[in-house]
Amino acid sequence: MKPKERRLAAVMFTDIVGYSSMMQKNEEIANRLRVRHREVFQRLHERFGGKILQYFGDGTLSVFSSTTAAVECAVALQQALKKDPPVPIRIGIHTGDITFSEEETYGDGVNVASRIESLCVPGGVFISGKAYDDIKNHHRLKAKPMGAFQLKNIREEVSVYAISNAGITVPEYGWQQTLLKEKPKGGQKNAGRKKKWVAALLALFFGIFGAHRFYLEQRNLGILHLGFFFLAAFIIPGLSELLGIPAIIGFIDFLAFLSMSKATFDAKYNNIEEEQAAVQKQQAEASHPKRILQDQFEQYRQKAIAEYQNYDYEGAIEYLLKAIEIKYDDPESHFLLACCYSVNEKTEKAMSHLDVAVAFGLTDPERIKTHGDLSYLRIQPAFKAFAERGYRQAQELPPPSTEWLDPDDTDQPDLLEQLAQLQKQWQAGQLSDKEYQLRQEELKSGKE
Repeated sequence: MKPKERRLAAVMFTDIVGYSSMMQKNEEIANRLRVRHREVFQRLHERFGGKILQYFGDGTLSVFSSTTAAVECAVALQQALKKDPPVPIRIGIHTGDITFSEEETYGDGVNVASRIESLCVPGGVFISGKAYDDIKNHHRLKAKPMGAFQLKNIREEVSVYAISNAGITVPEYGWQQTLLKEKPKGGQKNAGRKKKWVAALLALFFGIFGAHRFYLEQRNLGILHLGFFFLAAFIIPGLSELLGIPAIIGFIDFLAFLSMSKATFDAKYNNIEEEQAAVQKQQAEASHPKRILQDQFEQYRQKAIAEYQNYDYEGAIEYLLKAIEIKYDDPESHFLLACCYSVNEKTEKAMSHLDVAVAFGLTDPERIKTHGDLSYLRIQPAFKAFAERGYRQAQELPPPSTEWLDPDDTDQPDLLEQLAQLQKQWQAGQLSDKEYQLRQEELKSGKE
């Protein structure tokens, strides 16, 4: 048996969004994305000192000796994989104990990182509060709080943060469940609920007819009361002496309602617990990441259609690219992207998205031959061969490129900002006078 190693590490989980669905629709496209994902993943892990422990289908598990290196690698991964051809992935990071060997990997760090990754949005990087504590003073990494979550099989709630560097997708929605915390408005507080005093009065004055049972939605008992009354009063004269029985039962119910506490009455007749359970279930479903992502996808798609209809093709492209980050296998989004790129005379991109649209089952591919916004594309020399191949591109992937390995310095603060941050750390007592002076000299000399 291979020796096991136990240590504290920054754990990263990733997966390709919608990969299983893509495999069912078109294995070639799905494998194309996986190949690109692994190429970028391996190269960037070499660059940031990460160790890849496992590949599993469309997912990965890796560890880093420092949280900063893990988060910087995650940012670089997302920035690289959003370039053509894009690969939508989610990333989750947590710092904790893990035990691993060549055969297995387990531990708190693995479990939490995995659950955080499942919460993450496509194109995003989510980290735990513990990981955030390690990077919160890093001048190049930015994050915003998402709230605390009860993760599956994790005993305590875990605080989650979203990395918000340039090029990283940050959720546009609130994650916290607030429906049960909100106070009902005015007249809606008791809307639809039965009232104890109404039931009591109906039992006292109309109990012989079972009116209180109908009010409490106990229809069978109400019908029994009412049926007995009519039988005794009008149909079977011999039973008339028994008419007092339902009246006495109604009076007993009246006394029972008077002596019953409101809480007991509500629990018995208003189904408070069932109402709360139903509200909790509805809120849980509404706040589930998959439901929220579907809603977000629909919003992006509708906004894209609106921009497209207003002839704002750049605006439509912006929303459509966000939409396919969430649902890469949506053929209509790719078709609309192809139309926008054709209008903007970007042949390669238009054909690339038509390729994916057809591969994922575009409804009525004949539209490609007749759609007005694809007119420019159809007259291009490369289109004839493209159409003869069934609207498929000749190459599977663009030629290998190391352009995406170049660090993205768009978030690098300027010198004044770095000096200001350094001064805050010194004033807060995080740096000694000597360290402060040394860091100032390094920044001014361009070493940082």
